[in-house]
This record gives sequence, structure tokens and C-alpha cells, in this order.
Amino acid sequence: MALSYAAVQLLFLTSGSGLGYDEAVYATQFSANGASVGFHESRGWGTSLLVAPVVMATDSVVALRVYLAVVSALLLFGAFRSWLPVRPGYTVPLAAAVFASCWTTLFYGNQVMPNLYTALGTVALTGLVLRALTPGDASRRGVLVAVAVVAAVLPLFRPTDALVVFAITAGVAAAAATSRRRRRPALLALISLAAGAVVGFGQWVVEAVVRHGGVARRLSEATENFGTNQWLIEHHVRALDGPTVCSSLDRCGPVTPAGAAWLAAAALLAAAGVLAAGRRGDRIAALLPVAVGAGVAGAYLYYPGLTAPRYLLPVYGLWAILAADGLMVLGAALRRRTGVGCAAAFCALVAVGHVYAQGFPVAANFASAELSRADTTLVAEGLKDIGYRRPCLVYGWNTAQISYHLGCKAMSAHGGNLRTVASAYHLGQQAAIRSTIMVVFWENADRDVAHLAEWRKYRLPVRGWHARVKHTGESADSPIRLTAPD
Repeated sequence: MALSYAAVQLLFLTSGSGLGYDEAVYATQFSANGASVGFHESRGWGTSLLVAPVVMATDSVVALRVYLAVVSALLLFGAFRSWLPVRPGYTVPLAAAVFASCWTTLFYGNQVMPNLYTALGTVALTGLVLRALTPGDASRRGVLVAVAVVAAVLPLFRPTDALVVFAITAGVAAAAATSRRRRRPALLALISLAAGAVVGFGQWVVEAVVRHGGVARRLSEATENFGTNQWLIEHHVRALDGPTVCSSLDRCGPVTPAGAAWLAAAALLAAAGVLAAGRRGDRIAALLPVAVGAGVAGAYLYYPGLTAPRYLLPVYGLWAILAADGLMVLGAALRRRTGVGCAAAFCALVAVGHVYAQGFPVAANFASAELSRADTTLVAEGLKDIGYRRPCLVYGWNTAQISYHLGCKAMSAHGGNLRTVASAYHLGQQAAIRSTIMVVFWENADRDVAHLAEWRKYRLPVRGWHARVKHTGESADSPIRLTAPD
């Protein structure tokens, strides 16, 4: 299943057209190009560290996509492999196939984003804790070490998600410690979880003290622009098939019949899986994935204003295990009562429905993303042809993505207002330390910015895009040739 996941990404979802905004932020932190894009207080360093070996060597987006396709497939294998002793047989490979074929899993498989790795870490940690709580497990020492390692790494990607996962798994382990039979395994699992959490969250705390003036201040700065919490259940249901970001109901797609049928089938199969696990006599194995998944889902269903399908990837990972378990149980029951033919037809119907419901969204969202990102790559190529010297600065639209290809510092124009960002004061400050300043904008957004009027204006190779460029001093770097202005 992991090899198939990698193959689909490499054959159909690997392109060098460009990066998204968040991807550019993570990729530039260790980029060989030089300047990094501002790192918000809420972000973790896991994604940047993961891609560091590639971006330090090359700025090729294709190389980055191929690398992440391989890494995500390997981690998919490792995450679900940890469940095999808990769910023996075909359940785990089937669960890996179900999760890998979800459109969000495919879309973000080779993206420079933390959500997939948070999901795989959540799946792995939940399975490892279940194994650690099993009395008499011969591989206990290795499992406890693995619990500590995953617990240490998980907060590096999405600290808030990791906190929810830790709280629930630790709570279940503490409850298990009340049983005499599970007391010692549960206490050892708690120690491993605590050791990993100290390392993982310790890094976040140290960084908060050193770079942000303390934990309280970092928390305040990390959440100050999030707005007030609100229920977003309808948003998430509408966004089952995209778009990748849904800021309001009118920007979320309608609930399609395929999406509604998929959601209903997912709930029924997961319920069947929970009941099957309960009947096998292991209540913890039945309830822990439900509890962790519900905790992560609850954190995003009541959230400040922004919906993104990728937020629920940890929920899908745990749901896939329950759904696969339910599908196996229902298929076996049909085989006993009606024969192999009906059981095979049922499983085939479920598989075709799942692929149909997930295939169109991944194609549509991938095509849309590629189209918009291709423009930013062409804009960057146009700026290279115009010519610039480092150190340099890019103001305006999509500057994080553009600067990745140029090795320049980036500053975005929020709301499209160039006057605020490219003010005379700011430009004067930057001119003292930058050899080249480039202001990138759409159509005639520069018309009310009087102090840009004397700068050369260039038409970029994407329709409607322009740049104002000023060379403020000499640099040891050789400038790329200059073309004629508009």
C-alpha cells in the first residue's frame, strides 16, 4: 500500500510549477537561497527540518516533491505497521489503503505542510500506546522507546494537535493503570509519553523564552489574529471535497451527493469497527482511536473562523483503521450468510464508491493549485530576467512563493494595499540595507503610491502582473541582465 501511495504521487501529483504560501514559509527556513520568510509564532519546526536536506542543496521544486513522496510513503508504512500486533490480518493494510486514497492524503503527500505528518504520528502513537498497554507483549522495551520517540517528534509539526493527542492517550493510560493486570504496562507507557513530551514541548518552551519573550507572550502572539471560536461543522461538511481553504460558508462548496454518501458510509463502517473491537473483549483498543479522533475533530469543529480539510487528517487516519475493521467484519458476515459472491460485490461497491468520492476532489484541487502556483513561478522568472542584486527584497502579492526562487526577503501586501507596505518610510529603511527592491503587483495597484512613480515599471510574463524595481547600491553578486521597461 505504501509503494502504491508513492507511485500515485510520483506519476500523477509531482510537478515543479511552484509552492503555496505556507510551503514557501517552511521551505525557506533552511533554503540555500538565503533569505527566509517570516516564521509565525504558531508554527513548529518539524516541516522545515524535514525538507532541510533538499532545500539546502537545491531550489528545485520537482526534487522537493519527489523527496516528500518517498518520505510520506515510508512514514505511512511505519505508522500503520505499528498497528499490526493490535489488528492482525488484512485490516491494517486495508486501513492504509483507505487512508492513502483519501483526497487530502494524496494532495498533501508531497506538499511542504505539517498536517499529514501530524496524522501519521497520531496513528503511530495511538497504536504504540495500545501495544504498550497490552500485558505480556514480548516487544515491550522497543515499543516503549518508540512511544517516547514519536511523542518527542509529534509536537515539532503541530504542537496544538500533539497536545490533544497526548492528553487523551495519557488519560486512557492513567485509567488503565487502575486495573491490576495493566498497572505496570500503563505506568511504563505514561513514563514514555512524559519523556517524549518533555523533549518535544521543551523545544517549544525554550524557543518561546529565547525568541518570543516567554511562553505567555508566544501564546498570545500565536493566537492574536485567529478571531473568536465558532462552530464550523457545516463548513467542514461542505469542504469534504474542497476547496483546500474555506474561510466562510459562501466559499465552501455545496454538499454533493457523493460527499454525503461517503460521509454516511464512513460513519457506518467506523461504528461497525468499534462494535467488532468491543466484541473481541478489548475495550481500550476499541475506544482509544475513537477518543483521540474525537478530540482532534472537536478542536477543529469549534475553531476560529477558518476551515481546511487538511486539519482533519489525523481523524481520517484513525477512522481508516476503524472503517477497515468494520469492512472486514461486514464482509465476513456476508460471506457466511450469502456466499463469497455477495461479499465480494459488497466490498467492490464500497471500494468503487470510495475511489469515486475521493478521486474527483484530488484532481480538481490539484489542478487549481497548479494553475495558481504556475503564475508565481513565471513571475519569479520574469524578475530574474529584469535583473537584481542580493541582498534584495520583494514587496506585494505572493511574495513568499516568489522569494523562494530568488533568495530575497519577502513582505506581503495584505488586502492588496501597496501604500501600507511600500510606504516611503519602509522603502527608505530597506534601501539602506538592500541592493534591489522589487514591488510586485496586479494591474494598476501602484497608481496611488506616488513615491513609486520614479521607479522603472516592468511588465511580467503573466497577464496583468507588473513590477517596480529600484537598484539602491552595488553588491559583490553579479546582477542578471536588465531588460527594457514598459
